[in-house]
Amino acid sequence: MKKLSIRKITLSVSASVLMLGSSATWAQSITVAVAANFQGAMVQLVNAFGASGLPFSGSSFTVTYGATGDFQTAINTALAAPGGTTPYDLFFAADDTTPAALRTGHPTVVRVPFRYAEGKLILWSKYGPNVSTSGSSGFTNPASYAYANGQVAIANPVTAPYGTAAQQVLSRVNAITYPGGAYDAKFAQYTTIGTTYTAVNASTSATTYPNVGFVAKSQLCDSSTGAIRTPLTGTYFEYTPATVNGNPPHDRLLQDAVAIRGRAGSTNAAVDASIAYVGSTAGRAIILKNCYI
Repeated sequence: MKKLSIRKITLSVSASVLMLGSSATWAQSITVAVAANFQGAMVQLVNAFGASGLPFSGSSFTVTYGATGDFQTAINTALAAPGGTTPYDLFFAADDTTPAALRTGHPTVVRVPFRYAEGKLILWSKYGPNVSTSGSSGFTNPASYAYANGQVAIANPVTAPYGTAAQQVLSRVNAITYPGGAYDAKFAQYTTIGTTYTAVNASTSATTYPNVGFVAKSQLCDSSTGAIRTPLTGTYFEYTPATVNGNPPHDRLLQDAVAIRGRAGSTNAAVDASIAYVGSTAGRAIILKNCYI
């Protein structure tokens, strides 16, 4: 994966930081890096764990949201430095390959990754063309591509796995090369799936761009029902990694997490207790209610 500059990493991964905790026993400090698509679910998981009364539920969580690729670079850089230690005790990625690569590169401190969710990709048109009846394509074919410049938001395919999935849809289903194709001007690229969603959601009219974008289903989810929120302004099409027009629209968005040992002030038992809660019946219910599978 292409490495970004430290400055860009800092800007991306420090965009949203949340401190959460409870007054229960076994209070420790836990730092967590989380892919932007999982923000809503992570807030709920931390709050639910804090209220559970389980061992280490009184821990204070510092949660940072950003792009999976940027977190990978930041962790690799920190661990490769002389005497370097991890800035994060836990890393929730938006794919399954990044945690595996970290494990391969730093096997003495990076634990075995575990699956915590599978995401879904959606094309959401807030004020743009109707995509709900356009089948798997979501777009016309390139010969009659009618979107305005900057109208379609997409996450950076290099650092954001949901951007990679969107790139695959464009190529496999629509025969559109992005980036580097004839239609690049039609797209507005954002660092994370979080900023991609924010950009589309900020649209206020049919001429306020971007008003169409590839987003995570979890971002349109009503976590009280586990379904797309209603009413939802505009239309959407949900992609699935199954055969469409003879081709899979995108690879499965398998999301793995990994524990990383060695941060000063970290307690392995506290980190492991929080992992156990994510995988518990209660934790899994929260994840499913946020439109993951």
